[in-house]
Amino acid sequence: MPTQTLTSRVLAYSEQHAVGSVPFQTEIAGLSVSCHREPTNVTPVLYPPIFCLVLQGEKQVRLGDEIVSFSAKRSVIVGLDLPTVARVVEASSERPYLALALRLDMALIKELAAELNDCTGGDGRVSAIAAAEADEAIVNAMERLFDLLYKPAAVPILLPLLRREIHFWLLSASRGALLHQLVQTNSHAARIAEATIHIRRNYAHPLRVSDLARDAGMSVSAFHQHFKAICGTTPLQYQKRLRLLEARRLILSEGQPVSAAAYAVGYESPTQFSREFARMFGSPPREHRYSLARAEPIGIVL
Repeated sequence: MPTQTLTSRVLAYSEQHAVGSVPFQTEIAGLSVSCHREPTNVTPVLYPPIFCLVLQGEKQVRLGDEIVSFSAKRSVIVGLDLPTVARVVEASSERPYLALALRLDMALIKELAAELNDCTGGDGRVSAIAAAEADEAIVNAMERLFDLLYKPAAVPILLPLLRREIHFWLLSASRGALLHQLVQTNSHAARIAEATIHIRRNYAHPLRVSDLARDAGMSVSAFHQHFKAICGTTPLQYQKRLRLLEARRLILSEGQPVSAAAYAVGYESPTQFSREFARMFGSPPREHRYSLARAEPIGIVL
């Protein structure tokens, strides 16, 4: 489980760098720190493939009809790009929600999984999020990774080794079935992951689920079933969330007009766009823009 020393050091780092509601990218590529000092409302978020070690507090993430807890002393894997909603439920100025996160290297996962040929994940039911109690090995490795922030001379030598070690422990742990399936040729999870990559790359274009199902080698009904089981949503809902998250970024961070943002992400009707934007974010885009004191980057929220 996370050591009190690691928690204290990450908290001190957060205070030193004024880490706020947006995850802070450290000097170690792919390693970020999150620190929330109060509970939050339900917020739409986009997770990339990532590993999260929660040190303090609790966040809840929705996956379909289920709520996954990102709570203290737990490690969480998000195995593919996942647009969803989340909220911090346990945090205070005295005990903030605190987490370390590392972007997953799926090429490295695939390489290691091939070497662990006696530890496959089969093709049983998995979902995009896997959570478990943090074990000593992964905590120890993450603590040594965090230590590199204060030992820059060691980074070129030790960082690749630590990344490899952390990915090994993730594959070897009870939650490793998700990662094994994601890199296992022709598993349901791998084929759904490929579909999500296609949707993300082409989110502004019309989506033909029948084409995705054909490319995945499934019937349309089977594709829908596996997609929803893994991602917690349908392909069309997945695309809609991606579109609206990107549109919000364009409006808030780049100052684009509402209609321009709507067309840019694939909407043909600004009226429909405003209606769906309000349903997802709680207010129409123009009101949403003016209700915020400053633009908030949309992306990873750990």
